[in-house]
Amino acid sequence: MKPTETIKRAIRADVPLTECLVRTALAIAIPTSARWIIDNGAYGSPFLLYFPAVQAIATFLGWRWGVATALGSAVAGAYFFMPELSGPVIGADHAVSIGLFALAVSPMIVMGQVLRQSVLENYERARQNEEFNKELQHRTKNSIQMVSALVSQARKAPDAAAFYDKLAARLGALAKANELLRYGVLSSCDMQELVSGAVAPYARDQVAIHGPSCSIAKNACTPLVMALHELGTNAQKYGALSVPEGQVDISWDVSGSEIVVNWREQGGPVVRQPAHTGLGTRLITQQSQFRAVSLDFRSDGLTCVIRLAAER
Repeated sequence: MKPTETIKRAIRADVPLTECLVRTALAIAIPTSARWIIDNGAYGSPFLLYFPAVQAIATFLGWRWGVATALGSAVAGAYFFMPELSGPVIGADHAVSIGLFALAVSPMIVMGQVLRQSVLENYERARQNEEFNKELQHRTKNSIQMVSALVSQARKAPDAAAFYDKLAARLGALAKANELLRYGVLSSCDMQELVSGAVAPYARDQVAIHGPSCSIAKNACTPLVMALHELGTNAQKYGALSVPEGQVDISWDVSGSEIVVNWREQGGPVVRQPAHTGLGTRLITQQSQFRAVSLDFRSDGLTCVIRLAAER
């Protein structure tokens, strides 16, 4: 492994407090001991060996611990290698030395924090890209299955022209639902528009939508589109939308700063609790932007309740 990769792996977002304290203490103790062994601080700046320690701590633990290391280094250096400071008055030369040390470590702490933040942001982008690829693969599979289901339903048309018109309309609605992923770049999104677009690919005569006018927070727009799309896809393949007599009711209420979305299926095949949790279920239940999600696999129809933040 390259040294740069080793350094990157050593930079973590969440470091336990105990580890931070130990690292900071060592970052002060090791340069102090080394300087004491070398020349007891007799030659050169008493703070010379503390510079790399401050830089390293700021990079690995953040600027706050970098500042703590710098302060501890100043105290240790002055105590062990500036015995003249034991008097009531600090000499001008010592004051200048301490001031220059503070001036020199300040940009090192800033640069360490910038480097740390850059590495952490790259890690987060890589994680998001990996999650996006998984979701994209899942959505692609769902889209293919949806097209197959739409073709099967359109086959019931009396002639080829009707078949084409019905299939084209459904495919256009499916494309429109996929376009709703653009909501991730908007400041907020209208609840009625979002829900209507998300369920547009499905038989509208079997889907009821109702709720007060409201907008949801930006970070919850795309997750809600994906959750509704996932619920609709499952309903189309296995649930209420897989039979002509099935119905889906989508409603929402606003309570303070929270929106509660209710998905209710009825009239479809008997529902059974899945044997294992698949990616589709995780896409619905494990969205950090949702405050809470509950799925109830009732025999007479799936219900799902999603709680999320309203626009502030």
